[in-house]
Amino acid sequence: MKTLKPILTLVFVLTNILVFTSCDLDRMAELNENIVAENNNDPNINPFDPDGAAFRKGDESSVTHNLSFPVIWAEGTPKTLRTLPGDYEPGYVKLDGEYWYVWDEDPADPSYPVLSCLPVDGEDLCYPDDREDVYKAWVQKDANNFWQADAENAIGIVEVDVLDWGDNLESVDWYLTSKVRTEVVLYDNHEGATPLRQYLMRHVSGWGSDELHGLQTDLDNNPLMGPGDQATIYSEHARFTIQKITSETPELTWNAETSAWEGDALPPVFSGAVWEAGDGPGYYNAEINIKGKIIYGYTWDVKRANDGMGVYRLTFSFDDNDNSDVTTALNTFFTGSTVLAGSEPEEPGEISASEEGGGAAPVIDHVQNITYIDINILGNKGGGKGGKGTDVGTPGKGGNGGNGGKPSN
Repeated sequence: MKTLKPILTLVFVLTNILVFTSCDLDRMAELNENIVAENNNDPNINPFDPDGAAFRKGDESSVTHNLSFPVIWAEGTPKTLRTLPGDYEPGYVKLDGEYWYVWDEDPADPSYPVLSCLPVDGEDLCYPDDREDVYKAWVQKDANNFWQADAENAIGIVEVDVLDWGDNLESVDWYLTSKVRTEVVLYDNHEGATPLRQYLMRHVSGWGSDELHGLQTDLDNNPLMGPGDQATIYSEHARFTIQKITSETPELTWNAETSAWEGDALPPVFSGAVWEAGDGPGYYNAEINIKGKIIYGYTWDVKRANDGMGVYRLTFSFDDNDNSDVTTALNTFFTGSTVLAGSEPEEPGEISASEEGGGAAPVIDHVQNITYIDINILGNKGGGKGGKGTDVGTPGKGGNGGNGGKPSN
């Protein structure tokens, strides 16, 4: 009897569960029929989400950044941008999504305060009422916010006017455990009488991985425009190579066929070109960053790809048609007039890493149509010279530079 009683109890509980579940399913089926009937039996309407809120949320998660800074497709091969609305015309802007209020100066780096607030319906204005420099910033990656800067195919040969390497590469020591964020931006100075369409962007919140920017407008939703005197250059021929240098006074020769240095250098720990890139972080590619600018970016996981501590040369080059399977003709070139953002180019020569730690200044070799920078990789964080290292690259500061100046990435 002691065994029979628990069994009978279990049977009773299971019977009740089945009864209640059956009733719930009947009620859900009835609810489903009623909602479908109310929506004219439209099979595309989710009966438990007739307004499509869940779909919109999922759809917004896949929205890419809007292009805010003009770009030139150097070889006529564009990078995929946001899908244009059916009624799109140049200058079309859609601002029906999320926005923040911002005021004061746009912060240049994490040492600056981010003065912004997210408005809440039905509540008082969140910004100081005594400010006259208040704007709106319509955030990126929102399906209901859309804008697009000028994006045009090149007319003739594209010569790089300004070259920008990431600030952190030039000023920081790195370690065998670091993840080194590398960024390269190529600029063409626009000489036309009519400025290019460039939208001003504003820092909204966060830094690093949670950084958010938006299109800056006045309080009446009129977009603020940039100077439009530069465009970034996108070339699918771009290649990035990482090699360790084996001598303090190296003898090196660039081999354009292998896209690598020969002489006092080891074989590359990484070499990748935009034209051969696939999906994922392991490739070299161009991207539209949170500010809406096309940049070349790669995060080097030193722990996974290294030849020990020492000096490494990071080289940005272009594949030509004789040594690659790229189908378009190379049309992007450095010249003797190409300058580094914020400085003049150095002549190719010996390694010039700073004695105080950190990387050397970038070098432009227009004869070889390459640019490179040498950086120190230390063995242990806290060991060796410097002490300024970090495990993850952080964005460098920059402003809205003009021609030949220091453009912001």
